[in-house]
Amino acid sequence: MRYIRSWKQKTGNRMVLIFWQGIISLHQKTFLEALAKEPSVTKVLMVVEQDITPYRKNMGWEVPAIEGVEIIRSPSKEEITGIFSKYKDAAHVLGGVRVGKMMTMAYDECVRQKGKMGSLSESYNKAGVKGKLRHLKYFFHKMRYYKHIDFFLAVGKEGVKTYTGLGFNPKRVFPWAYFVSVKVPAIKAAPADEKRLIYAGRIEEGKGISRFVAELATVTDRKYRMDIYGGGPEEESLKKFVADKGLTEKIHFFPFLKYDELVTKYVNYDWVVLPSTKKDGWGVIVSEGLLNGLKAICSNICGVSWAIKSNFNGVVFSWTEQGSCHNAIETALDDKGFAGSETIKSWAQRSISGEAGAKYYLQIIESVYNGKEMPAVPWERG
Repeated sequence: MRYIRSWKQKTGNRMVLIFWQGIISLHQKTFLEALAKEPSVTKVLMVVEQDITPYRKNMGWEVPAIEGVEIIRSPSKEEITGIFSKYKDAAHVLGGVRVGKMMTMAYDECVRQKGKMGSLSESYNKAGVKGKLRHLKYFFHKMRYYKHIDFFLAVGKEGVKTYTGLGFNPKRVFPWAYFVSVKVPAIKAAPADEKRLIYAGRIEEGKGISRFVAELATVTDRKYRMDIYGGGPEEESLKKFVADKGLTEKIHFFPFLKYDELVTKYVNYDWVVLPSTKKDGWGVIVSEGLLNGLKAICSNICGVSWAIKSNFNGVVFSWTEQGSCHNAIETALDDKGFAGSETIKSWAQRSISGEAGAKYYLQIIESVYNGKEMPAVPWERG
């Protein structure tokens, strides 16, 4: 790894922070807004390849306004060069390693101009032949770029494992989350006789919702209601399964909602569900639920499972362990021995909110460029 010069020698405590992303993401909005409000930060700039993708539009996303953050859209090669030249002492975080045309040009320009470079990355999918090819690609990136990258923000345990496994210095790999904040109603919905569960997302194999509902259907002696917001290739077959099992009074389906509408729904539930069967870097729905004081039930494949603590804010299960999901559902529907809603809400605000992420990021910068100790992971210190 290259020699990392101290930031204070150049700029004191005045920081310009630049984030390069594929889209203007809702998952980055409140983190960047909180960062822009920090006294030691003079400017936050976000550079994106495009406003939004059709995939996210179909999920009810809109292009968010991000207060206090300057946004540059679809820059040309000349404009990218100009950004690095203008902000020579800025800290850059690039999403993924050479993902897309803009990011590839940004990586190359940051190397050329010897900019301060960090990378924000989830683990890549290693399954099958394509997974082996991806591994070769990332090994090539390691040989070409890793000596120029000052730090990794690695999403979830799998992200940390991936990038330390590729040989990146563990002291420069920082566990990362998608830090978000949501408006939380002052008054929670009145308790109901049944336990109320929410899932919001794609109804497809990788999200595991059909498999989860099949496990839920085997629990016949509990009162519960599960609401599923979303759609996808398994939607019709899942609806048929629910009807065939006589569960239409317990399991209800709704279309994708606009994000601002969806986040107002959490107050009506006790548990948020994310049963992914395939790679899921973090799982923001769980963070949103926790910030509303819900408990979470999720698979250990989800990055956010790192933030779930038994007998406190939820339960984690493994699809590879027989009976694990069923037992987790039983535990959730029993709902005994967990922290109360206000306690979970307070913990989440300190640990996984946009504000928590902003403070953690500045501690990372202090560690990397000014020799401070590696900061504790926010959701581990609680």
